[in-house]
Amino acid sequence: MIATTSLTGLDTDITVSVTEPATLESARREVARHAENIDLTVNRRRASAEIHAVDLAAGTPVMVSVVFEQILTDALFHADLTGGATQAVRRSSVPDYRHLPHLRFTTDGPLPVVVRTVSPIPAWHRPRLGDGCVTVPADVRIELLTAGRAFLADMSAHLVAERLGCGVMVAVGGVVASAGHPPLGGWHVASAPVVGELELPQGHAMATVSAADIAALPRGPFDPQPISGLMSATVVADDAGTAQAAATLMHTDPTRARAWILEEQMSAWSVDRDGAVDEFGPLAARLHAHAA
Repeated sequence: MIATTSLTGLDTDITVSVTEPATLESARREVARHAENIDLTVNRRRASAEIHAVDLAAGTPVMVSVVFEQILTDALFHADLTGGATQAVRRSSVPDYRHLPHLRFTTDGPLPVVVRTVSPIPAWHRPRLGDGCVTVPADVRIELLTAGRAFLADMSAHLVAERLGCGVMVAVGGVVASAGHPPLGGWHVASAPVVGELELPQGHAMATVSAADIAALPRGPFDPQPISGLMSATVVADDAGTAQAAATLMHTDPTRARAWILEEQMSAWSVDRDGAVDEFGPLAARLHAHAA
């Protein structure tokens, strides 16, 4: 029997499901506690969030919590894997004056001066972590809310399963993670309307990213606006962060995303603008058929 409850955190809806109804309230409290902690770590809407201290450090080292360091590590890793498609690490809208030798100034008649940075180093390679400190250059901005949601789903699902001895599924916005023994018939997760429900394998995670999610990604004034040919992309992977990154990359670079998904034995479903569904990966057809 599956028992489910809902709460909010990290600016989105959170759903907690367990296979033992007696453990539901304890599971909810555990997830809510971690959600609040992560919210106070990476959510810029919170005036006291830890991420503001990194901004104010203006390129100098600042001590951070273990949670902040873990989420930033995940964000940098997936930014590198996707060539920056996650937009978790990007150039700031205001260049740092210390980088003036690397700026190019252009003007055309009465138009205002336009400033563009020219750097051979990707923005996601420039932050530095170590010894409990983080250094983020003043002309680089980190956005960790999406990575924080994936981190919460993975971490809380595994913690609850271990501590309460039950099967758990935690959904945070568009990412879902499971841990422990699944219920009879497996976990069924709603995906894009055209795709329908999908079965989530034991201990795996799933992420669905829509075209609206891609349009809402944070961007600097010089970042190109991606044009996605998809309505949605869904990926099942070993962890929520990887599923989220792969689903995002399916919108921005489908060829590269497909090669990565197949190489890493993930499974994916995409829906194009005409409503056509493409499914690929070793488990794609089976998970779709079982859920149906």
